[in-house]
This record gives sequence, structure tokens and C-alpha cells, in this order.
Amino acid sequence: MKLRSFFSLFFLCLLLFGCSDQSAEPAPIPEYKKQAVKHNISQTSVSASNVPILNFYLSPQSSNPRTEKVTHVMIHFISNAIQKPQNPYDVKDVYRIFLTTGTSTNYMIGRNGEIYRLVSEDRVAFHAGKGSLPGFPQYQNKMNEYSIGIEMLAIGTRDEMLPVMPGNTYGLIAPANIGYTDVQYRSLNRLLNEILKRHPTIQRDRKHIVGHNEYAPGRKTDPGKLFDWSRINISHRNYTVKSGDTLWKIAQKFGVSIQTIIKYNNLNPNVYLKVGQKLLIPQ
Repeated sequence: MKLRSFFSLFFLCLLLFGCSDQSAEPAPIPEYKKQAVKHNISQTSVSASNVPILNFYLSPQSSNPRTEKVTHVMIHFISNAIQKPQNPYDVKDVYRIFLTTGTSTNYMIGRNGEIYRLVSEDRVAFHAGKGSLPGFPQYQNKMNEYSIGIEMLAIGTRDEMLPVMPGNTYGLIAPANIGYTDVQYRSLNRLLNEILKRHPTIQRDRKHIVGHNEYAPGRKTDPGKLFDWSRINISHRNYTVKSGDTLWKIAQKFGVSIQTIIKYNNLNPNVYLKVGQKLLIPQ
């Protein structure tokens, strides 16, 4: 029984993070993918508001032609922390995760704010998986077709990571490698500016710029509690908490979910709101 539990955890890690046991035989990679991981990152590409976008394309087999209009951006986190907790952000290691898991993303933002393009916007990346988004029932299990995926090189809280990695492995991660960096937020905002210019069908609000955990709650935790939604330049209202207010009442008043308010303001759902407290309500 213990052996079966070990292998169940192993394959869960592989599916979610592309992790493999260093002592085990790695999963076979098709020849075209072996060549892809050797490719150098192209420096000759367009820039997003003075932040260069580095072409690090995945093979065409890692995406499909896009046939639907893009209406959403979905934000994720990714790392190689399970395999290399003390060096979780080597870009080629993370690139190999996409190869071995068959997943992909349109963009990836590194710890120093560098932006990598892995799949062109005119192609569908395999980043969302199964799920549904409130208000968009027609997108159930089809979010890839309508969205652009952005992976942030980041690691979540201990609680968010324990389902897929042992606690002693998480303990090896340097505190500076947990959460997000200031320059990542700046690059994300600049990238969003460029994406929204090219896709006016994406509204700059929290109904259309979403986290993976909002689409697949219970299955995914990214971008996680450490991602500060208030640092993303999207439309919002300012609201001052009044006597008798609860998260439920405020959510009903503005037509948003309680979880959206919690995540956008980094609230502790177990702590009562205070009269006079300032909240940002995404539109």
C-alpha cells in the first residue's frame, strides 16, 4: 500500500510540474522535442514597452491553430522546485517540463522580468485544462481556445505546494524564491498592455484577466495567495467598508464573487472586515 501511495504521488507531481525522479529513467521525449530543448533563445524579437520579448518557441505540436476570438488572459505559476528546490528557475529546465507533460503557454515571465514567448498568440496553447469560469458556461473545458496563457516563474505558499511536493523539499527552497518579484509585476503589466492592444475583445477587468485557480478550483492553486492582484493595472472601484457589511453583501452589491474580492485585496477570509477599511472592487 505504501508503494502504491508513493507512485500515485510521483505521477501526480509529473502531471502538475513535469517532475521526474532523478534516479529514474526519464520519460522518452520525441526526437523533434529533443532538438527543441537545445535551441538557443532568440534575442531578435519585438519588445513590450522596452522589455524585450525573447522567442523560445515550443514545437507546433505543442499548440493548435486559433479559430476563436481571444477574450481572456489566464495567469499561472510554474517552477522546477520539485526536482531542483535550490535552483527552481532554470529556464531550460522549465521548458523541458512543457515538453515532458505536453502542456504549453503563450508567455512566461522570469524572475528578473524577462518575457519569453513560447507559443504565438495566433495559436492555442495547452495551459488551462479542464474547468469552468463563472459567467462563461460555454467555455467549460474549452478555455484554451479563448485565452492567452501567461506563466510566472514563481512558487506558492507551503499549503499550496504540499499536495504536490514533500514538506522537506519545500523547506529547501530559499525564501527569496517564494512568491513574485517587483520586476515580474512590471513586466506583466507591460505585457498585458501589448496583448490588450492586439486583442480589444479582452476587457481589462477581473472577469477577463483571471487566475488558473479561478477556472479550476480544487485542482489548481496558481497563481496563488502570494500573487497580488492589486498590482495588476485593471479597472476597479474603491469601496469603504460600512457598518453591517460582509464579504457576501459586498460581493452581491457589485456582482463579483467573494473569492475575487479576497484574492484582489489579499484578505484573510477568517478575519472580520473593519468599518472604514478600504477595498478595491474589480470591475
